[in-house]
Amino acid sequence: MPSQRTNRPTGYGTTSSRGYQRLRTLEDQPGFAAEPVDGFPGEQPVLLTQAYELAEREKGLTIPILAEELAWHPARVRQLLGVPDSRPVLRLV
Repeated sequence: MPSQRTNRPTGYGTTSSRGYQRLRTLEDQPGFAAEPVDGFPGEQPVLLTQAYELAEREKGLTIPILAEELAWHPARVRQLLGVPDSRPVLRLV
């Protein structure tokens, strides 16, 4: 009987595999889906901002470098850090 391959990270045991599969089935449910940070003004990631500011000052860290390290889009990093996007908005007239 051919084994079914699941789309999950390798190296996990049976218990963690079941847990991972269960979480994947819940990802579209309220409370489990990714929600924008903007919707929760009291829940801003302050420690991330403080850590970034320190690394920027001490080591010259930039948002693009941090985004690459986290494998996130730079716009997402700016959003989480509370940094406005300084690029001009393109408008068709």
